[in-house]
Amino acid sequence: MKRRRLKMPTEVKGALELRKALRQFTPNLAKETQKELGSILRPITNKAKGFIPAQPPLSGWAKEGNGSWARLKWSSGEAKRGIGFKATPSKPNRAGFRSLARIVNASPSGAIFETAGRKSGLDGRPQAPLAKVVAPRHPNYGKTIRSGTKNQSLSNNPEAGKQFIAAINKEGEIVNAYRRAEGQSGRSSRKMRGRAIFRAWAEDGGKTNAAVIKAIETSKLKFENYTLKAK
Repeated sequence: MKRRRLKMPTEVKGALELRKALRQFTPNLAKETQKELGSILRPITNKAKGFIPAQPPLSGWAKEGNGSWARLKWSSGEAKRGIGFKATPSKPNRAGFRSLARIVNASPSGAIFETAGRKSGLDGRPQAPLAKVVAPRHPNYGKTIRSGTKNQSLSNNPEAGKQFIAAINKEGEIVNAYRRAEGQSGRSSRKMRGRAIFRAWAEDGGKTNAAVIKAIETSKLKFENYTLKAK
């Protein structure tokens, strides 16, 4: 299982170009803007941390695991520490977009708590089929094991996924943070749904997003005034 780094971005057209100009010509204003963005995002991260349960949703999750689960052991402290904000530009995604400010969850177990069941639904991932290992050099050569894709469960319990999602939902159900703009059509993305960061963002009602945009627009006006005086 890959380590997932969840993000809640705020994208503003021209913001990255503005940031580059600020750093080049007005470094003090650049630092001031970054500090302001951090103060705006911090309350959301603190609220999201409050949705992380103190105890593992499943008692066995706190025990040492094997294989990929060895590093996914539940830790409430780690899950909370994994939630934070960044007020520096991100790397371009597959579509070429970059975010100026974002809230992230860098904890593997915290990311699982945030999104478990978001794609698979209440029934969890389907059980992977059994297959005999025929590769001579494979450690399970000659044995019959479950083998499938990352979207399938390797558990011998056919209800494992369903039980896992049900246990996590007792601690907090997935909330949709997507806010449809006026006149916007189309289906909302599943990537805007979660139990901690996205729940905090949804309960915020768009105030933080508006504050981030206002802070960027304010710094833009300050920069324009600086350039006019410099002429």
